[in-house]
Amino acid sequence: YDNLQAAIDKLEMRADMSILQNTVNEANGLDLNLYIDDEAMAAFKTVLAEAEELLLNADAAQADVDAKAVELSNAMAALRKIPNKDELNKLIAEMEQKDLDGYTDRSVAAFKAALSVAKTVAADANADEQAVAKAYTNLEVAANNLVKAEKPGTGNSGKGSTSANIGNAYGAAGVVSAAQGVTNQQAYVVSDTTVNFTLKRGSAYCFKMTVVNGNNMVPGFTVGNGDVLKTQFVAKIGNDYYYRVYATGTPGQSTGVYTTLPGNAPVKHCAVTIA
Repeated sequence: YDNLQAAIDKLEMRADMSILQNTVNEANGLDLNLYIDDEAMAAFKTVLAEAEELLLNADAAQADVDAKAVELSNAMAALRKIPNKDELNKLIAEMEQKDLDGYTDRSVAAFKAALSVAKTVAADANADEQAVAKAYTNLEVAANNLVKAEKPGTGNSGKGSTSANIGNAYGAAGVVSAAQGVTNQQAYVVSDTTVNFTLKRGSAYCFKMTVVNGNNMVPGFTVGNGDVLKTQFVAKIGNDYYYRVYATGTPGQSTGVYTTLPGNAPVKHCAVTIA
């Protein structure tokens, strides 16, 4: 008995790889041709390779396995869907109406260059999806990087305080508000995802919503049906607000994704269908 107990004491439990394996299977099942080939894609491929290597390690610690599963899930959520030409033309039309008065010459020049490239790509019948995605993203970035020209003699730094209530809780009935009590200004929200897509039940997807021309304005993030998607505020970086949705509905259900700036009507950015 003593020898048997000693042998049992020497046994080490192997890490449970099931969750990591399922996450790797889901990642390998993605059609990467549907996503923008950017930094998020590169990070996803790196994390996936690390996860596959970890699955082969019989001595891997459970904590490392669990952490890698979470990291891979987040990397998948960060992937951005490729917009089509209809979405690119929609963005071009929107940007052509933009009032460029009051911005620095340098930022306006960069914006006009990105707009010109986007028009060229939109008119090119041979432009592939990645070219469309790059033109779309670059135009978004150029618009977000427009810099207000300083007005001499104002004596005002332009910095103000805001009463923010940024949380990380799930939204009730599919609604997340990242702040309250923010003064209304002329502004709009640009989403990094503007094409309809499907999301596997139980999976997550992360949206980046950028507030343009609205310093200190924070968008409310809403889905049309809270039974289809559960929402969560993730982070704020500059004028970029990150929100995650979790697919909780049944396959075939669909709902819209909206943002609302204070005092304005909700704006629909895309629709998500549960797969």
